[in-house]
Amino acid sequence: MKTISENNLTWVDIEKPTQKDIDWLKANFNFHPLTLGELIPPSRREKVEHFDDYLFLVMYVPVFNEKKRTTNPVELDILITKDRIITVHNEPIEPLKDFSRKVEKPELRNKYFSKSTGHIFYWLSEELLNFGERQLVHIGKNVLNIEDGIFKNIERDMIKEVSTIKRDILDFRIAVRPLNRIFNSLASRGIRFWPEQGDDLKIYFNDLVGDYERIWSEIDNYTDTIGALEATNTNLLNDKTNAIVKTFTILSFITFPAMLVATILQINTIYNPILGRQNDFWLVVGFVALTVMAMWIYFKTRKWL
Repeated sequence: MKTISENNLTWVDIEKPTQKDIDWLKANFNFHPLTLGELIPPSRREKVEHFDDYLFLVMYVPVFNEKKRTTNPVELDILITKDRIITVHNEPIEPLKDFSRKVEKPELRNKYFSKSTGHIFYWLSEELLNFGERQLVHIGKNVLNIEDGIFKNIERDMIKEVSTIKRDILDFRIAVRPLNRIFNSLASRGIRFWPEQGDDLKIYFNDLVGDYERIWSEIDNYTDTIGALEATNTNLLNDKTNAIVKTFTILSFITFPAMLVATILQINTIYNPILGRQNDFWLVVGFVALTVMAMWIYFKTRKWL
């Protein structure tokens, strides 16, 4: 448990909560038992719950897993009272560490803790959104790599890469989407929790909504781009496959008549005009060559080659 205080406001960060931490929260705050019961097991969905003397938020932070090459949503529970903001999480969260390092500096701590816990939540959320925007960098690089790979005649290799990136984008959207409802709820209803700071906090919370929409717009662009690249890759792959099939089809139609002529001329019958003649082998080869040439000229005339 880490605690930082300034101007009668306190931030408490609890990583990997135990029953001892839950007992401490129960003894020092008037949190509902159902709220406390949701802090240790992972929640199945985001939420914003408004109580008379505290707010309870469940949100998710998008964290990229390099090994699995996808984004994992990491749960972050936040309890907000008039004078304390408590963050609870089961895994280390990088933006919380960044926020902790910042508030260790007296000038930033005084800035972030100068007005209310609502303002602390704003600065903390800004850190989470900035981190989420940084997480988009790898998606942008992967999309550019896909674009380069598509036009290097490795379309088949790109099929798996496109699927991997689409899964990463989908997981990122799942993690980030709930923030819109949370920020809008705080901007419309949550400001009543701080009546003295309501008008000022509404501006701050609306700013969070704007920052969220910027990230959502960026991930939407990546979604559209990867969709267009997938369609382009599929078209190129289909064209290449069609060209191969066309080549083999034409070869089949060219060689089939030649094989038919060769077979007929080699039938061992009494009245076969070829067999038994001098140079009969070269006569058969000549007829086959003429047949192939005739078919080739025919396909050229039809512009099929």
